Amino acid sequence: MKDRIVRFDRVEFDTRQNRLRQQMEKQKLDAIIVSAPENIYYLSGYQTKAVFTFQFLLFPVKGPLLLFTRQMEIANAMAAHAEGGFSDYEVYQDDQDPMEAAIAFLRRHLPSGARVGLELASWCMPAQRAQGITRGFTAAKWIDVSTLIDRLRLVKSPAELMALAQAGRIGDAIADRTLAAIAPGRTENDLAAVLMTEMVNQGSEYPGSWPNVMVGQRTGRIHAAWEGVAIGRDDHVMAEITGVKLRYHAPSCRTILVGNPLPAIRHAAEVLEKAQQAAVAAVEAGRPARVINQAAEAVLAANDPGCVVARRCGYSLGIGFPPSWGAQWQLGLNSLVEETLETGMAFHIVLVGHLPEGRAVSIGCTVALGENGPERLTRGGVFWADGSKRL
Repeated sequence: MKDRIVRFDRVEFDTRQNRLRQQMEKQKLDAIIVSAPENIYYLSGYQTKAVFTFQFLLFPVKGPLLLFTRQMEIANAMAAHAEGGFSDYEVYQDDQDPMEAAIAFLRRHLPSGARVGLELASWCMPAQRAQGITRGFTAAKWIDVSTLIDRLRLVKSPAELMALAQAGRIGDAIADRTLAAIAPGRTENDLAAVLMTEMVNQGSEYPGSWPNVMVGQRTGRIHAAWEGVAIGRDDHVMAEITGVKLRYHAPSCRTILVGNPLPAIRHAAEVLEKAQQAAVAAVEAGRPARVINQAAEAVLAANDPGCVVARRCGYSLGIGFPPSWGAQWQLGLNSLVEETLETGMAFHIVLVGHLPEGRAVSIGCTVALGENGPERLTRGGVFWADGSKRL
């Protein structure tokens, strides 16, 4: 295992919590029930792979943070508590009704008439759970605060950017070794075996989603894992791979050419790489986020790639838990988004093009907006199977 860094310190978490409390005061919120695992982790350091568990962080505008979770997760709760992530935690047993236990917990810790936020857009707060909470504790005034915390996470601290950069170095090492295994006759499973082995060897944590590895005709599926398809003599491979550190994900997309692939594949890959480079160059503090995709579209308009390109050239990223490394809410980089770009933001800037016969090419890298402009944290792009970077 390489390039270790320490966990986030208490000052980091205090800063995050204070930023949220400032927003809560503006919205006159007394508390928030934080259910998105990315947001629980961001505020307290608590994490578990069991994101399906009914659990939440009770975050008051004043007073101690409290975790409510299943007894099976008690060791994870104890670990976060020991690091000062929250003041206390309560667990329910598997022979208890989780909702009844949650309502009793809320009655003990929330005053009548409190204005309480719920993350209704969270995958971990489905309609049945939200309805059970709001109907079970009618003494509160419930407010939808979906994306409130997610938007705070868009601008990352120096410590977060350090973790993201480390994830990028790990991801590139994984991708380089996977690329080196590409040869005619090798299968998607052969590549996946190298990829997964190197993910562990290079010190990555588990990703929020399986890496995508596709050969030939299957590349058009975009979000697909390995199925054992063999690489042809004249073919191409698409791989979307991430490194993970402290739950921060830094992915890249590589299109790898083998032998003499179809001319249409080479041309599309070349144009998309130019468009992706233009998109990265457009990342500048103070500009609306739409300029990123507009820069890519300008290149595509001037250089027909011969494929249908998705009208979004990326998304915000950082903390990720299953089922996605891109988090439950993202800032999608299309030509309509008006959010202002700020120093500390990070994106996976990725272009995907579908060719008429069903194949696809994809070019992407993780980019952080630093004090001096955009910084590439991963090396996506077009490669040949011998590892060279030429077209």
